[in-house]
Amino acid sequence: MRPTWGSLPAKERKDSTLFSAPWQKMAVLSVFAGCAALLCSLLCSGPSPAPPANLGGMGGPDEPWPEAMLAGESSQQAVAAEDVAGEEDDPTIPEAEDLLVIGRSQTFYEALQDRGAPHEDIMDLVAACKPFRNLRNVKRGDEFRLQQAADGRVRSLSFDLDLESYLTFVREGDGYEVLERTYPVERRICAVSGSIHNSLYASLRKAGAPLSLASKLNDILGWEIDFTRDLREGDTFRILYEEIYKDDAFVRTGSILAAECINRKRSRRAYRFADAEGHPGYYDSEGGNLQKQLMRAPLVYSRISSSFSWRRLHPILKRYMPHLGVDYAAPVGTSVWAAGDGVVVEASRNKANGRFLRIQHTNSSYETYYLHLARYAKGIQKGTRVRQGQVIGYVGASGYATGPHLDFRVRKDGRFVNPRTLVLPPADPVADPLRPTFEILARLYDETLDNLDLESGPHQVALVQSRRPPLWDPPVAASFLAPPAAEPASASAP
Repeated sequence: MRPTWGSLPAKERKDSTLFSAPWQKMAVLSVFAGCAALLCSLLCSGPSPAPPANLGGMGGPDEPWPEAMLAGESSQQAVAAEDVAGEEDDPTIPEAEDLLVIGRSQTFYEALQDRGAPHEDIMDLVAACKPFRNLRNVKRGDEFRLQQAADGRVRSLSFDLDLESYLTFVREGDGYEVLERTYPVERRICAVSGSIHNSLYASLRKAGAPLSLASKLNDILGWEIDFTRDLREGDTFRILYEEIYKDDAFVRTGSILAAECINRKRSRRAYRFADAEGHPGYYDSEGGNLQKQLMRAPLVYSRISSSFSWRRLHPILKRYMPHLGVDYAAPVGTSVWAAGDGVVVEASRNKANGRFLRIQHTNSSYETYYLHLARYAKGIQKGTRVRQGQVIGYVGASGYATGPHLDFRVRKDGRFVNPRTLVLPPADPVADPLRPTFEILARLYDETLDNLDLESGPHQVALVQSRRPPLWDPPVAASFLAPPAAEPASASAP
């Protein structure tokens, strides 16, 4: 039986840092009591005007928490039960799939023809997959998962887009319907701290930490600190963040949950918190919003795969041309949020941009663009009024794209500008009814940060037992944390 936090030896409780002191236990109980009413009110007040954002970056429409979880079962039992039930209820999931591997000098057409697939099915698949992958251009060793009927007709075809994402094309009438899917993953809470030497990027590399934390921290505190000019030798940082694992293998770095940067002896801290509708944001210790009226990055992303440039070699067209946005790589189906309040003035599709949205913001000087989407969120169309943080679509690879990502663009007074260098007024602070909840969570994160020794390399702090991305706010954040694993550190990759 797993020991409770209260039964752990004092040294282990200190090393664990999360929920260790007696007052914290009372705080967590208070969180559950306070948020039970909030959850009930949300569940009983009818549909929300916007679905809550998927905070973990796993993508796709959010799914309701299993009733078993709310009844107090362990997260592993509840999620396992839900996954099994989901597989039984979903008639589109293939019963069994065979592995199809492209041979030397073999085309996709020839590989399927050798399996007895009719010409019509092969051509239908090529057409259905075209927005995501050109099946006329495959190479030796490419893998596909195939399900066929007894007469050779192709019932489904699946292939991976990355380590987390895959597409399944299922026969539907005279064509194929595409299903965006993600693999189940494990989410671990990790921490790293250190001193600045030359730059934050160089310091993270020296510590062996994921280098993507540099751009993520810049997204959060970049309005307060110029990370290219303000940092000085001896400044310090502490970061609490997620790592995503699949089958015990590292996949990517997730969201930053809390962070501190001490620059010129002045401390700045940031805490991840969501409002009553589940829209995420980062706030300072007073509950002030660190985000501005427009988001720099309207999604949880893995890395920046291409920056704003007036002259970039296009990865598909192979010629130099302007790239007037920032490409944020993320698993297919990751939720994309409205960067600010406004109205959808265009919801369309073309050959280059794929499926895209354009929003005219309340501050009429600004427009934002969201390119290469897999699909729009429910109810999003031309004329829809949206608010900052509302889910408007999901990451895809439609149009000219070499992999799933969001090409995010901002136009100010008719001219495209770099989203990462904008200077704007702040967004709204934590709402008064949520301040007690925010303050409890901030104190829990504070103790975790305070107990991190400087110059400590990346190490695991806690394990999230759920396969689904939990909301990082009470009561779910508290209930899904477990004692640290026996291993001292996790093997990260940039």
